[in-house]
Amino acid sequence: MNQIDLLRHIIQNCDEALKDAFEKRMNVGASLAQSKLDLGVDIYNAPSELRYIQNTVSQFPPELLLKANSLWSSMTRMNRSQQYRYVLKSGADSLAHESHLASHLPEGAIVTTETDAIDVSMTLGEEVKACHSIHSALDQVLSGEAARAVIACDSIYDADSLYLSIYNTDLFINAVCRSRYGKLLFDLSKSLIQAPDANIMTLAFAVNRTYGSLVQALSMLAEAKLNIEHMRLRRSVNGAEHPDDLVFIDLSGDFNSLEARTALYQMEKELYFFRLLGFWNNSMM
Repeated sequence: MNQIDLLRHIIQNCDEALKDAFEKRMNVGASLAQSKLDLGVDIYNAPSELRYIQNTVSQFPPELLLKANSLWSSMTRMNRSQQYRYVLKSGADSLAHESHLASHLPEGAIVTTETDAIDVSMTLGEEVKACHSIHSALDQVLSGEAARAVIACDSIYDADSLYLSIYNTDLFINAVCRSRYGKLLFDLSKSLIQAPDANIMTLAFAVNRTYGSLVQALSMLAEAKLNIEHMRLRRSVNGAEHPDDLVFIDLSGDFNSLEARTALYQMEKELYFFRLLGFWNNSMM
């Protein structure tokens, strides 16, 4: 056996040991979740977990510290995912947005800006009420003066200003279509509609400015087979009311699978800001 084959054999033996240890570690998730439910203990204890990871990786040589930190952070996050999966599967809890789901759009006045009123009315084939600004249109829906607001954007890449206006409100995106004059029309209301043909889910979340925090958050989505269609990271937003490192992300995939629901539930429980902004269809993009 030459030197390369010998080293490969050593790696294979290490992988076998890792595989067994990883499987045992992950399989304890359901039992641990049930114990925490019985005791009324939260799945995630950030300070305790941070101390555990720091203590574990501190035993590695300096050149392996970052890699070890990434590995143990990922393993503990995946173990928590197994626990969250058990909680959802057992029916012990549900996602926050699921209580807002409705079967149809609310009836009533539709409001939009004066600039886009004719375009929106012709595209939807409905009468609309015009107002002087986007914020005014959104405020009328929030106050109950209108049932829906339809906001026009030149393209999906210009939608982050709209997302920024609604991410911390009670409004949801329920449909997006292309107008007669080529703009994208976002249909918003206080009801959350998940139409059968919806193939995009939009999220807003914020991550702590620590090593690997965004990667760990995105890993939750990747492991649930949710694909990133568009993403915007706003490193710093003007105004004290906005969190730093605010992410807007449009995803495709099976939103109703247990894996996807678990990923959203984990983000909801662990990130310091998280909200689902809506479901829509991108066939008109």
